[in-house]
Amino acid sequence: MARKLIVACGSGVATSTTVAEKIKSKFDEDGIDYPVEAVDYKSILQELPSASIYVYIAKPDDEVLEEAEKLGVSVYAGVPFLTGMGVDTIYEGIINDTRK
Repeated sequence: MARKLIVACGSGVATSTTVAEKIKSKFDEDGIDYPVEAVDYKSILQELPSASIYVYIAKPDDEVLEEAEKLGVSVYAGVPFLTGMGVDTIYEGIINDTRK
């Protein structure tokens, strides 16, 4: 399986980039070397095969969730990285998945 975390929002520019940068910063603080990339949701089905972790901003549709499950990609909500609420729990799960 590929070893990359992707963050997707509608445009792949603003929100996903912000969340990706926050995750990268936390990884740097914690000494975690793991690629993080912001992507466009319209290309998510093409991006999933190259990822091991998917962080979404807007809840993905069932087709995307089913494909992620089929590929063994862990899926997490990204909004906590924007609000700060519940971010520790999400981040802990992400850290655990980077060690797989």
